This record gives sequence, structure tokens and C-alpha cells, in this order.
Amino acid sequence: MKKSLLTEIAVGLSLALGSAISAVATNPSSEANLNNTYYCAQLNGSWNTFVNTPRGQVKLVNWVESLSDEWNPQNRCVEISGRFQKFLDAGTLKYIRTGTVNRLPVICVAESRGGTCPDQNVLITLKPGTDQEAVLIRMLDFRRSVSGQTILLSENDSGFYADGEFYVEMDKFLEKVPVEK
Repeated sequence: MKKSLLTEIAVGLSLALGSAISAVATNPSSEANLNNTYYCAQLNGSWNTFVNTPRGQVKLVNWVESLSDEWNPQNRCVEISGRFQKFLDAGTLKYIRTGTVNRLPVICVAESRGGTCPDQNVLITLKPGTDQEAVLIRMLDFRRSVSGQTILLSENDSGFYADGEFYVEMDKFLEKVPVEK
């Protein structure tokens, strides 16, 4: 009798654990996110940050400007592609936003909708006086699918404003952005 009860408990626990693992593995948002890979590569003579998604490859940033001899397009590409991957691997690449860190315009990772831009979450530091919102919009090229028409942002879009700062929800963005052929 004891053996039968222990067997029933073990089977029940196995089924419950199997269901929980299955639910985590089939969550589309986390599954898609885990399959993304950010990397730097040269294309047609210029350095680019790409992200491979389950849908295909997306060119995220074309690096053309040097900030200094050390921060040339290749070095910026390698460093910042690595930062994207680091935040993804840590599970914190949910939102990117504009902000200011050390009185410099930045693009950074916010862990929540309307979240802050802490020093340790900086993705890209820009030159003083740069309009970081314009850079973020250009970087993510929201006009890809609307051919230069005015952009209307709604609650369902990947880009939105919160407390005067522009945010992008990365999962939504990567689900909708056209992939490279």
C-alpha cells in the first residue's frame, strides 16, 4: 500500500513538473527572446549590429560615425552588440529608452515600462548635444513599414512615450520589424 501511494505521488509530481516546464518552454515571448542573438558584422564595407531572430536577421544599427580614435565604427559595433547580448542573456533587455547619464545623452535598457535609465544599463553613449530620441527612432527605423509617412504611435506599438522619454518594447519591435532577405 505504501509503495502504491509513493508511486502515485511520484507520478503526480512528474506530471506537475512536466506541465510547468512545458508552459515555460512554450511561452512565445520568452522562447523568441531566448532564440535572439546580437552580433557585429561587416556588410558592404560598413560595420553593423545585427540580431538573429526566429523570423530572420534584422540589421539594427549601421555604425558610420567615430566618436574618437578608440571609438571608431568597428569598435563601437563590437562593444555595443556585446552589450545588447549581455542584457538579453541577463533577461533585462525588455525596453530600451532615451535618457541622460553623466550629463551625456544615452540610449539605455529599462527593465520595465516607464523604468529608469541607470548608469549600468547604458547601451550607447552619444555626443553632447545629440537628440537621443531622434537617434533611437532612426536606429530602430520605425518608418520601415510605412514608407516615410507620419508615424502614429498607439498603445499596441513597440514605441511609446512615458514621462517625456521615448521607449521601445524590444519583443514587440522584433516581432514586427521586417527581416533582411
